[in-house]
Amino acid sequence: MHVGVSRSTAEAAKMQSGESGAKGTVGAAGVEGVVVRKEGNDNVGILVIAHGSPRETWCEPVREVVRSVASELPYPVELGFLEFVPNETINIAVDRLDEHNVTKIVAVPLFISSHSGHMEEIKYVLRLRETPPESEMLTFVEGKPVRRSVFAVKGKCIIRREYLTPALTVKHTEEEELVPVNTTAEIILTDALDNSSLLAQTLAENAAELISEAENETVVFASHGCFNASYFEKWIKSHESLAEQIKLILRHRKGIPIEDVRFGFIHLPVVDNETVHPELGLRAVVENVSVNSTPVVVANMVSVGFFTKKYIPMLLENLTYKYNGSRALCPHENMVKWVEISANREISTFVLQIYDYDGETLLNITIEEVGEYHGEICPCVASSFRATQLAFSEFESIPVRGDIKVICAHPSKGHKQTFEYIFGSENLRIELPAGTDIVNLSVENYAYTFIQKSSGHEVRVEAREDIFPERFFDLRKKCKTGTATSEEKKAFKYAKEDLKSAFLYLPEARVFAFSSAFIFDTGEPANPYPSISGVHKGAIIPASNISVSKILIYPCVGTGGHAESVKIYNESFVAVGNWDGYQAGDWRIIEFEEPFTLFANETYFYEIRTGSYPQIHHKKALNAIGGWINCTSFVDANNRKHDDWIPAFKLF
Repeated sequence: MHVGVSRSTAEAAKMQSGESGAKGTVGAAGVEGVVVRKEGNDNVGILVIAHGSPRETWCEPVREVVRSVASELPYPVELGFLEFVPNETINIAVDRLDEHNVTKIVAVPLFISSHSGHMEEIKYVLRLRETPPESEMLTFVEGKPVRRSVFAVKGKCIIRREYLTPALTVKHTEEEELVPVNTTAEIILTDALDNSSLLAQTLAENAAELISEAENETVVFASHGCFNASYFEKWIKSHESLAEQIKLILRHRKGIPIEDVRFGFIHLPVVDNETVHPELGLRAVVENVSVNSTPVVVANMVSVGFFTKKYIPMLLENLTYKYNGSRALCPHENMVKWVEISANREISTFVLQIYDYDGETLLNITIEEVGEYHGEICPCVASSFRATQLAFSEFESIPVRGDIKVICAHPSKGHKQTFEYIFGSENLRIELPAGTDIVNLSVENYAYTFIQKSSGHEVRVEAREDIFPERFFDLRKKCKTGTATSEEKKAFKYAKEDLKSAFLYLPEARVFAFSSAFIFDTGEPANPYPSISGVHKGAIIPASNISVSKILIYPCVGTGGHAESVKIYNESFVAVGNWDGYQAGDWRIIEFEEPFTLFANETYFYEIRTGSYPQIHHKKALNAIGGWINCTSFVDANNRKHDDWIPAFKLF
């Protein structure tokens, strides 16, 4: 199956190398200026590896995951199966990546554990180990008992599958060669699922579907296990972490007060004819749980097949438990996210290019520098840095310090220090949404407006609501107010790590929504008084083309300053708008009768009739955000005339 995609990197040309004024290194820009690859000349490809099965019903959910990944990552993405699928091997997948001229391949193994003979086989195929691995195990293929052996013979590495009778005599044999890939690309192999938080979340969701009396139920997640005793100890360690995470997710994110979470294995090692950890066999665990609780069994397996549908029920025959054999990990959306995060963690770093105040010195600011300045790379640093990268990708040129104004809706020190480090404190303003503060936050606080003053280019970036773990803000508030239990504190710690990984490594479209437009904004003066209502007249020359449908009048604090009517015109057109009164919505805003465009460097005239006390720039002329404005006359409510009263407003 060919699921490769590629995305234009034309935006990368905007990023220029230059003399560094910060501690970061110069790198070539990645797609849309968001992710910068560690080596500027790398062409990256993603290889997802799965075990494979003779049954299409097992393979197709894996393909579905990979197709989703391919539609979202800005790299070619291919799927390769270790065995059973001759037209979709690892070798074929690597050959297809080579067709994209990749110089680096990130291989993501969609396997439960990083510790198994299968992983050694994958390393051999990827040329990450020189000698062929050797192993032997008894397993099942489509419900048939099979002795699977891997061994070297005559310079080749062979998988031999001996299909057995019930008496364990050989009925027939299949062989498949493991061939090292032929590529000059560097290959990086990531970890498997292990104790990934996204794996824990998926198992928790699958369990939640079955839970009805949580206080009297215990989740038992069932895994293959392995026959190698040294590997098995690592399986146990990762499964202990998974069990803790699942319990915390169910109890404190989903509000399901589950009694406990346990795990059991289908396969256990045997050493000197003694079974290792027999108490961790799936049947033994379910029997033990059944004494005082109802077992809720979920399959910790990549896809639905013989083991989920038949073998687990066979092992648990005559026991009472809840189970859905049609649920596995793929094609759950969390598996898509896991592949994306695993790949991006290996190939991405984060760099912002910005000219210093002199407009000539090009700085390369890394997230590591910002993290050092703040004390850590926390979710707030990750979110604000990544949002800044997205905003920079929308600007037509590399911005200059002092020319960017940032309005942030989040009051945390992490946000403040990130923006201060990049832009300087004088260019940052914190504006909290109504009802929020440092303790009471919501998704609305993860919103940022970046304004390029010279051009009037405004980019608004907002975090998507579904990026946040369930009950994230409730847990945070409890921790901030000192009312959290020790379990809730631990649950919030995991949730913060999940949020940070999402902000850093998920594709930007999953993380943020954004809008980009050009505005004209006089801004709010430091001293808006004296103020009075009247009729303002003057001229505007925009720096860029501006699409206009609204005007916002800035009122003096504590007043109802507004515009009664607005007219903007030149020789060829007239745009008018009238106030609707102090009604529901933002009474400061007037919508024009028809949207219109102000063209760059052309002169337009304005006539604004105000009421109450609008903010005033007491100047004859002003270099505003997005252009120039002057005052030709202002006649106040007392019929006095002025030539240096410019109303504070925003056209957008």
